[in-house]
Amino acid sequence: MVSEIELITLIKAGDIRAFDEFYKRNWRVLYQTAYRSTCSEEDAKDLVQTVFINLWNNRYNLNPDAYNASYLFRILKNNIINFYKQDLARKKRLENLLHPDHTNQYTNEDNLIAKELSVVIDDEIRELPRKMQEVFILSRQQNLSVSEISETLNITPRTVKNQLSNALKILRTKLGMF
Repeated sequence: MVSEIELITLIKAGDIRAFDEFYKRNWRVLYQTAYRSTCSEEDAKDLVQTVFINLWNNRYNLNPDAYNASYLFRILKNNIINFYKQDLARKKRLENLLHPDHTNQYTNEDNLIAKELSVVIDDEIRELPRKMQEVFILSRQQNLSVSEISETLNITPRTVKNQLSNALKILRTKLGMF
């Protein structure tokens, strides 16, 4: 069996098979750590994917002699911190959009942009496949839980989670300019 250091050396040289082996050895423990921090399968998977994407993208800068097991966990920890910072910022923006009269910092232009964005989001939601659209609306507009949506639509919770994840990816891509 090839050691982690040898795998890092091979990854640095661009060996995709070594990267695949390294991924297989390490993804589960990283996923479990990320899941404990986020309590979300999708977010945990995204965080772990980001660790490995960053590892591959920075492979030429790896130092096999300085590598140790905590390296991946440091990257994951930083990803989790950034995830929560971004989540907090999103929640603050959403709160400000939902309750604009709590602050007087918004101009008429800001309100107009928010209304336009709302129309664009609604249009993009209508463009989603029918079932995905139903799941998204039940989750985001009617605030139903995954299990409630599963029962309502008579589909598995996993399908609900997949539909939500795919809907969010589609919407993020289409609304990236905002």
